[in-house]
Amino acid sequence: MVARYNADLANNLGNLLSRVATVVAKKCGGTGPAPPADSPLAAVSADAYAATAAAWERFAPHEALEATWRLIREANAHLEAEEPWKAEPGPAVDAALGAALEVLRIVAVLASPAMPEACAEVWRRLGLPGSPADQRLPEAATWGGYPGGLSVEKGPPLFPRIRPS
Repeated sequence: MVARYNADLANNLGNLLSRVATVVAKKCGGTGPAPPADSPLAAVSADAYAATAAAWERFAPHEALEATWRLIREANAHLEAEEPWKAEPGPAVDAALGAALEVLRIVAVLASPAMPEACAEVWRRLGLPGSPADQRLPEAATWGGYPGGLSVEKGPPLFPRIRPS
């Protein structure tokens, strides 16, 4: 249980949120850029939504969350490939960070039935009004919903790592 928590929550979702917020603070003055329409993560998010929605329809929450976590893993891999923390501020950094912010927005909506409080906190840190629970699918999972221009907050670790006893 501890290993799964550390891997999925602390290392994947928590790290993605922390990394993106940190780099947005350093490279974008704390203001999140809008996602590019042509991001490779747009197609990944559409696939993740389709798989997640189908799994929730079948009452298979473990499959829904696995589909959502594929999107998180792809976003982390995309950031590793783009390395916006090493680049000078500009269009490439904005594109990488905007795409990651959009993934976090979509993940907050998709995972909200299973993790309402954590997803509401992700939503708040992205500077979005309301909560992910207020959103309606499929519109809320459509790429391009993060408007950009919002203040992004880092905050403490969303899921602090647990040391095995």
